[in-house]
Amino acid sequence: MFKNYKQARDYLDSFINYEKKSIIPYQKYLKLERTRLLLERLKIPYRNMKVIHIAGTKGKGSTSGFCAYCLSSLGYKVGVYTSPHLFDFRERISIICREGHEIKNSLIKKKEFINILGEFKDKLDKLISGNKENKPTFFEIFTAMAFRYFIYKDADYVVLETGLGGRLDSTNVVSPLVSIITHIGYDHMKELGSKLENIAYEKAGIIKKGIPLVCSSQRPAVLKVIKRKCRAEKAKIFEIKKEGNILNLRVKRNITFFDFKFFNFRVNNLRLRVKGEYQAENAACALAAVFLIEQKKIISSKSALKIGVSEFTIPGRFEIIKNNPRIVVDIAHNESSFKSLKKNLELYFPSKKIILIFACSKNKDAENMLNKIDYSNIILTKFNNSRAVDPIEIYKRCRLKNVIITRDIKEALIEAKKIYKKDSIIVISGSVFLVSDAFKEVRKSKLG
Repeated sequence: MFKNYKQARDYLDSFINYEKKSIIPYQKYLKLERTRLLLERLKIPYRNMKVIHIAGTKGKGSTSGFCAYCLSSLGYKVGVYTSPHLFDFRERISIICREGHEIKNSLIKKKEFINILGEFKDKLDKLISGNKENKPTFFEIFTAMAFRYFIYKDADYVVLETGLGGRLDSTNVVSPLVSIITHIGYDHMKELGSKLENIAYEKAGIIKKGIPLVCSSQRPAVLKVIKRKCRAEKAKIFEIKKEGNILNLRVKRNITFFDFKFFNFRVNNLRLRVKGEYQAENAACALAAVFLIEQKKIISSKSALKIGVSEFTIPGRFEIIKNNPRIVVDIAHNESSFKSLKKNLELYFPSKKIILIFACSKNKDAENMLNKIDYSNIILTKFNNSRAVDPIEIYKRCRLKNVIITRDIKEALIEAKKIYKKDSIIVISGSVFLVSDAFKEVRKSKLG
């Protein structure tokens, strides 16, 4: 049907992709009925999948990874659907499973991508010609592709991360075994609402009748909305941290240690390679969810579980990508994640002067993000995506000190190196697109 991967990608790109739009008509255009119709026409038996469904403002990606690695450590094959990607579009659909003593993360192959989309094409074309209102979006089709792929691969479990919000997100057609809501903060306000209660209402839309919910620590206003939804759906809520699930938290230079307790189950000295105190909470959410669906196996497999947690890594989350000069990247892209970035910088580099390289998307609150970081110099730039804000616009909008304006990450890194000293650290943050550009530039340049 398609001659090559590019041709298949071009066809998928012909459908409207709201990830490339600065404004998303969330309430008006996103409809679960259209996703259900699409899955029905494509004859995908998605209701048979055993799903962990995850929503939240920050921590979704890490929590998804911890869920998958924990389940795979117990011997299961796990399909993972997440977004956005850092390097390769295919990162969004993967299979994680244990092979011997290793846990392997395998992306969907280009040939598999071509075959699945080719299988869909005739039915998609008929669906489009029949009614324009039924024309699916890029994300809806890609969600259907993920479901088909996981079924073809005989995945034992599927971990689904919502794309935007929760209530109207394409992934919300599933009936999961357990739901998880990670920390909720201000992001996508134009789509989800300007108040935390509005945002929480949309995220809480993944809560289903009688399905248990694992919930990260939340602000009182957010928790009130979530609990109201749980009562309405008769869904039991398990609040991580409040119920003493994280004990003896110890943050070291390269490893974070903690003990996990859930009901009468306890496992000590869990080791996390991903940096940040908040990652212990993400891991605890995942462990609680896995316990709820695999109680017998998890109790008898503590050592395997510890391996699963320790093996998980995720690129771009407070990661050192160069030592000379010292460069840290973080895909923080909203106020909540910038608060966490600030805590990490104070924890791991307390005496360093921060040279911040920053860029963000058009729908982001740059001023509130930048107010969280105590930088000595800031370099505004732009990433290679249509959603990028012009750095001059950020300069005009925000009250900033010691500013340098650059055209792209290459120029930004050159300027950063000019002012870099032994007591400095270069921090690149504001968008996953910026971090992706930074990785590529550092790898190909002779920086340092």
